[in-house]
Amino acid sequence: MLATALSSALILAGCATAGAPGSQATTASHVTSPSNPPSDSNALREAAISSSKTQDYVAAAAYWGNLYDRDGNDIEAALNYSKSLRQIGSIAQSLSVMKRAQQAKPNDAEVLAEYGKALAASGHPDQAAGVLAQANQLNPGDWTVLSAQGVAFDQMGRYADAQSKYNEALLIDPNNPSVLTNLGLSLAIEGKLDEAEQTLRKAVANPSANASARQNLSVVLGLQGKFDEATRLARADLPNNIADNNIAYLRDMLTQPALWKQMENLDKSAPPTH
Repeated sequence: MLATALSSALILAGCATAGAPGSQATTASHVTSPSNPPSDSNALREAAISSSKTQDYVAAAAYWGNLYDRDGNDIEAALNYSKSLRQIGSIAQSLSVMKRAQQAKPNDAEVLAEYGKALAASGHPDQAAGVLAQANQLNPGDWTVLSAQGVAFDQMGRYADAQSKYNEALLIDPNNPSVLTNLGLSLAIEGKLDEAEQTLRKAVANPSANASARQNLSVVLGLQGKFDEATRLARADLPNNIADNNIAYLRDMLTQPALWKQMENLDKSAPPTH
């Protein structure tokens, strides 16, 4: 299916969401503590907070993990440990931490939100959607929950529902590059490449946009045969050889007759634009 081919290409470029189940990443067993971590809990917490703020997620996972090991009922440590683990790809460990936290705090909005994100990241979209709906009821102003709901719906192939959630999130935080990137990915997976391109361009135009937005725009451009611009964007964040290999993959994929046939069928089924 075209959606599968597009999804694979988008994962190849780097997903803006929590990550693809089964992707290669640092595992929890490989998270090593920074040398000489503070023995005092307050100093350790300060180091953990600082690492999270500077987005040094390997160090943050080690510091928060140390605090979590000292007290498994420390909800702040559990939440931030899970978030850091997700950022470095240690999805199974993140889910394990949040299962325990959810059992301790079953009606806590923050716990439910992070648990739902861990479920989505680990490839359990049905469960994630239910948990995130609970989190949204408890705290309807959290755009990250709405965006995570969108991710879960995308995983289930419910693209219209996913895009609705991303647009709800954008009402709360307009022009958020993370949400725009997810919306662009959803449109691309559905085969709406023109809309995906425009949405991802908005994401990339935001000064706070990260490499994920640029790389996913590169993929969408490549899927439309716009290889020169796609290559420039790919090389902005990746070594030239890796960027060129990614673009070569897209070129090869677009030479497959079956893929072109699927694109033609999507065009025929799309409603006329006005």
